[in-house]
Amino acid sequence: MATSDQILDTATVLLQQRGFNAFSFQNISQLIGIKKASIHYHYPTKFALGESVMKKYRSLHNDAMNKISKDHKTALKKLLAFTDLFTCTLGDDYKMCPCAMLTTDISTLPEPIRIEVQAFFIDSENWLATILKEGLKNGEFKFEVSPTDCARTLFASFEGAMLSARAFQDKNRLNKTLKHLVKLIQA
Repeated sequence: MATSDQILDTATVLLQQRGFNAFSFQNISQLIGIKKASIHYHYPTKFALGESVMKKYRSLHNDAMNKISKDHKTALKKLLAFTDLFTCTLGDDYKMCPCAMLTTDISTLPEPIRIEVQAFFIDSENWLATILKEGLKNGEFKFEVSPTDCARTLFASFEGAMLSARAFQDKNRLNKTLKHLVKLIQA
């Protein structure tokens, strides 16, 4: 694995565990055994690193959503597969979605990172709205608001469910909440 990828992957995990303002290049250098100067060579500033982390994470997330769309036939199965992304992200070590962690620091972040965080939310909400429209049309889902508003509500709820599971160190809490949220819109 290339050094730049090791740095990105390590920064992503630290972000998911601690938040953006709670890790440093020193932490990364110690974890992967390189000098801080090597990190600065690839990412001159922590903000440049944060933007790269977000771009990579957003790209991987979009790839996962596209795979879900290809691999599953019904809107309900697509939505359930999407909820699995949250369970996988949380894992056994209670890591958060990097975007959720960055939103806690949003007022201290430069515009390029804020834009990437917002784009992540927009990508996810737009994908969800498409799935919800499909499910509404096929009679799999029922809800009283627009698919866009429902997607925003669901996505915010999914992210919040991760926060709650982390606070209680209880994966079952996340899984139950995700299942209940899906049941609320099932026809």
